Amino acid sequence: MKILCVTFNDSEVFDDSCLEIFSFIENFNKEAQITSLNFGGDKNQISKLPSDENFYVDSNLESVNPTQILDTLDNFLDNNDFDYILFQKDDLSNYVAPSISFRKNYPYLPDIKAVRVEENGNLKFIRPIHGEAAEGVYSISKSKSLVLKIRKSSFEKKALIEKSRDVKELLISEPNSKSFKIVETNKSKPEGIQLDEADIVVSGGRGLGGKEGFDGIRELAGILNGAVGASRAAVESEWIEPGNLVGLTGKWISPTLYMTFGISGASQHLAGCSNSKNIVSVNTDPDASIFNHSRFGVVADCNEFIKEIIEELKNSN
Repeated sequence: MKILCVTFNDSEVFDDSCLEIFSFIENFNKEAQITSLNFGGDKNQISKLPSDENFYVDSNLESVNPTQILDTLDNFLDNNDFDYILFQKDDLSNYVAPSISFRKNYPYLPDIKAVRVEENGNLKFIRPIHGEAAEGVYSISKSKSLVLKIRKSSFEKKALIEKSRDVKELLISEPNSKSFKIVETNKSKPEGIQLDEADIVVSGGRGLGGKEGFDGIRELAGILNGAVGASRAAVESEWIEPGNLVGLTGKWISPTLYMTFGISGASQHLAGCSNSKNIVSVNTDPDASIFNHSRFGVVADCNEFIKEIIEELKNSN
């Protein structure tokens, strides 16, 4: 079995979702021949990926036209055959993965969270559907290469190997005159612990009642050395920045402890936090759906309750 892993790196350290691809492969074939095609990143780190063959494309992911990446991958696949083409979950993969599927007429399945090997050797891929309310089990005919995008935080990240391997360089395709052009890229500078890296996340929702409610969320997160999250309702009310959104269209998290205050538990929000090890929820509505997914639930005014928690934590130090 031949597998291609496509990664995008804009720093010297690999994103966890990149290294999770290799653990995903071990789940169904430990003998697979693995090739990695890496856009950007540190060549020394790439040389230590747990793959049999490594390719590197020198590219600045903040300014490169995604169509150039797509063309480069397209040309690479013209000269190399693979059973599976795997992508991590990030913004570029969200564009490139379905696009290369369309160009090559390969089946495409995103957000894979598990794989099951049947007795006859066939593979069943599992992904969330209906906003995490159910799971879909897919069996795809292997008459063609398959394009798969791995759901973030669903697999352990694979460690880099100790001994470096050769890295072959490829040139990125020249921009197409008919394609669009990126004029400028502006990225917000993240502050504090990031949602997708935090072991503890404290989130607020509509039940906080207003922007000032996030003062308590931030204070509690600071005491616990955690990150600040939010529901879509809070973000759309402009109580907090969009970068703090947890959910289907926001950050997908998997902390050890996830605390929610004033979040009802819409399916879109649950899609982003269902991998949390322990969910503790506070809401005035005893029928809030978030309680069905919580290890501990408290029916109380979230603003008053968060003050009590903060006070107890301060007194215990």
